[in-house]
Amino acid sequence: MNDNNDLNRETFGEGGEAPPYAPQSQNYVTYIPYGFTPKTFEERRSIKKTANIIGGSLLIMTAAAALISFSATIILSLLGLSSETVYNILKDAAVNQFFQITASTLIFTLPFIIIFKCAGYRINDLISFSKPKKEMISPLFLMGISFCAFSNIAVSFAGSIFEQLGFNYEIDMGDYPTGFFGFLLTLIATAVIPPLVEEFACRGLILGALRKFGDGFAIIVSSVIFGIMHGNFQQMPFAFLVGLVLAFITIKSGSLWIAVAVHSFNNLISVVFNYLPKNIPNMVENAFYILLLAVLMVLGLISLFLLRNKSEIFAIEKSKTESKESQKCKWFFSSATIIIFIIISFLESLVYFS
Repeated sequence: MNDNNDLNRETFGEGGEAPPYAPQSQNYVTYIPYGFTPKTFEERRSIKKTANIIGGSLLIMTAAAALISFSATIILSLLGLSSETVYNILKDAAVNQFFQITASTLIFTLPFIIIFKCAGYRINDLISFSKPKKEMISPLFLMGISFCAFSNIAVSFAGSIFEQLGFNYEIDMGDYPTGFFGFLLTLIATAVIPPLVEEFACRGLILGALRKFGDGFAIIVSSVIFGIMHGNFQQMPFAFLVGLVLAFITIKSGSLWIAVAVHSFNNLISVVFNYLPKNIPNMVENAFYILLLAVLMVLGLISLFLLRNKSEIFAIEKSKTESKESQKCKWFFSSATIIIFIIISFLESLVYFS
């Protein structure tokens, strides 16, 4: 008993009682909205945060693209060139391709690296630059280029239906520089730089940040974003479909490089057709294009044959989240920065209607 009194004196003073100002233990309760469990509430908070990080990167990317274009005009004007001369320089095919290389390199790297790093992400935790397994390279590559061919056919068919309904939607890609060096410049601007930097941003950082909410969710959402960022209704559906297979390949290969190769091959076909001799009849060119698509579809069947003993490759790992896929998509696409990005992209897309 005496020992207890001594302890009270040491703790509270001679009176042995706690003074009125002594701190009391507090129990803090986190408010959980109706319809949520603690886990789903945390999942929503985390998805919203990730969405705003991605959306912020996309908005800065959009602003950077406009700023680069504006800066080029201002710099040329400060050199004493007339507005007509500035216009002609920027419309020059070779200058346009060089501008495309510079702009793509900057806008698909710096904004994403800066925002993601500021948010506490480590780039190497989101992107795997390792070499894919040797036995997976050929099957996944063939699957990718075949699916791109299928997407091309599907989108072209849908486009023809819209044309018959009276919708005229045409994008002026401008002229292409001529000669060998013009071809080389276009090749770099179309089939080298974009696959590298777009895959870095979309199948690297964006897909990597979303995978913690489930691979299926990450594939769908990253593909939708990839489609929207193209800024025109002609490319959006195709980019979305291609984004699906590129995201799938990235996850299954554990590497970014097969997706880069598929993306590059798809863009290379476009470059080759743009540089076919002008005197080739349209009928011959169309026949060659159809034959190429048919070959690519056959290669897709070959990829399925090569993967016949790897049925698990087509399985998507079940999400560990408690929330439904529809809920996660709703939370992501209702985030402020994502909404703003979608509005800007769709407004940009409207200018191509004639």
